[in-house]
Amino acid sequence: MSNFSDSYQKMYQYIEKIKTNRKYLISIIIPVYNEEYTVFSVLKSLPKNNKIEIIVIDDHSKDNSIKEIERAQKLLNIKLIKHIKNGGYGKAILTGIKNANGSILITMDSDGQHLARDIFTLVKPILDGEAEFTIGSRYLGSFNYRLPLSTRIGEVFVEILLWIFFGQRVASNQGGFRAFNRKIMHIFNNIQYPDFAFTTELIIRAKIYGYRIKECPIKLMDRAHGKSRIKLKNLAMNIIFCIARYFILKIKMKAFKEKQLHYIKKSRFYKS
Repeated sequence: MSNFSDSYQKMYQYIEKIKTNRKYLISIIIPVYNEEYTVFSVLKSLPKNNKIEIIVIDDHSKDNSIKEIERAQKLLNIKLIKHIKNGGYGKAILTGIKNANGSILITMDSDGQHLARDIFTLVKPILDGEAEFTIGSRYLGSFNYRLPLSTRIGEVFVEILLWIFFGQRVASNQGGFRAFNRKIMHIFNNIQYPDFAFTTELIIRAKIYGYRIKECPIKLMDRAHGKSRIKLKNLAMNIIFCIARYFILKIKMKAFKEKQLHYIKKSRFYKS
């Protein structure tokens, strides 16, 4: 986009009509770890509006990411939070969540794969009351690179497991471009898998609580610099353990509710 301001006019006009008792309507949360070649351009492309706050969490980068973030701070208002040690993707997101003030929270990556112009695509369904949790999907949208077969097989595998055990289908289940209504922020409490299965755990938690999840079309770009730090073996094992853990919890919750209902029906206060 040659002119970011012009491209966001529709978004600005829309959010100006939304009333909120919070200072910010939207909080954009961006975790950063060794992204010195991309983080400045990502931050520079973000929407600038008095109802939008930008939170960047540097997860103890070892390159010049901090300098690039500070360079971007001269152009727009950015809240920079620095981890004193590397905690991983999930922990960086959790730090951002704890420090966010918006009615809607968005997470996006700093490697240049996510386009800021898609933010409104994720936010609008929540503002319109269609969902509490939206996920950017390259399969509903597009992507400009050759997708590794292992990645697609893995996502299909997780999609099938989520459908079988929790009744929720999400094709792009490992993506980091997501938006959440503030009222569901409790799903971030006591996260058990803050690293490799973090995104899967959020989907399961949201589904267990009965929140509406919607996939939205986005365009996903190829990484111009660096490479993914995800270890497929660890990711697969953690996702399997995560799904098994929450499925057992789901069964226990169902059994507890049935037991409670049984006692209520036996009570002399119960009327059929």
